[in-house]
Amino acid sequence: MAFFEKLNDIAKNIGDKASETIETTKLNSKISSAKTAIDGIYKKIGEHYYLQYKEGSNLSEEAMGFCAEIDTHNEAINEAKMEIERIKADNASAAPVQAAPIAQADSEIICSACGKENLPGTKFCMECGEKLAAPEKRICSCGAQIPPGVKFCGECGAKFG
Repeated sequence: MAFFEKLNDIAKNIGDKASETIETTKLNSKISSAKTAIDGIYKKIGEHYYLQYKEGSNLSEEAMGFCAEIDTHNEAINEAKMEIERIKADNASAAPVQAAPIAQADSEIICSACGKENLPGTKFCMECGEKLAAPEKRICSCGAQIPPGVKFCGECGAKFG
């Protein structure tokens, strides 16, 4: 009879451990969800203060420094994009002329269904097959062309969209 009691105790311990594991996993999931929510709120706070910075509001020295860092990164991104466009233009001029050229747009087309960037002139998304709409030309009040998805003008810093 002692054998069955010991077996019963082992089964009970295994059940308790499984319950503890399930409960711990649920709590870790809650922690992860809360951290993700906090990260989203931090992002919103940052965007709020960055917009204030762009509008000329007085911010703390530290906040102004963070915003200046964002500007530096945005400038690097814009320079890299311009270099990509230059390389594409160089390659397009060096490419042999096709008998029936495909109409080219000025910038990538973003798929509204999946968010994938598609090559200029593409009619269907290369990722999901969704029919693509031609990108609208967006011009800032300073005259600069604003690429799709960009929120601030790279020339004057004005908020766009």
